[in-house]
Amino acid sequence: MSAPRDGASRLLRLLAERLESYFEGDELALETLGESIEEAQLSGDDAETAILALRGAAASSESEGGGHAAATLERLPGKQAQRVWSKEERESLSPEAWGYLIDLRRRGSLDDGQFERVLDFLTSCGVRPVTVDLAREVAARVALEVDDTGRLEGAHGEFDQTH
Repeated sequence: MSAPRDGASRLLRLLAERLESYFEGDELALETLGESIEEAQLSGDDAETAILALRGAAASSESEGGGHAAATLERLPGKQAQRVWSKEERESLSPEAWGYLIDLRRRGSLDDGQFERVLDFLTSCGVRPVTVDLAREVAARVALEVDDTGRLEGAHGEFDQTH
């Protein structure tokens, strides 16, 4: 099984090769880029990850006064980085539930670890699509009532939290 960022790395290498060819005088290098991406069978998630990496590198370069940034895919994202949905999350959560959780994280009601625990539970609970009400209940339990065993407890019984 390839690493989750392998597709994004391949796409970035492909873009770099095509740009280099274009600047070396190959006028068709960018015109055939779309075909090359299709042939490489890259997913939308790969493209989103590559776009975020490019934007992060540009932002990092700008913040360092235009110098060369050491931006890599292994580097941890900054506070303003946007999390890319996995395919399972896109199929599991309603857009309203996702928006609600993003807002909780943005306001600081859930830290990054709590946010991931909420998502982990919601994507594995079997409810499709997850509603805002269920997301609100699980988020509240994670934020307020996690006991030492890692189990979420509340008025409606226990939730096992996957790790």
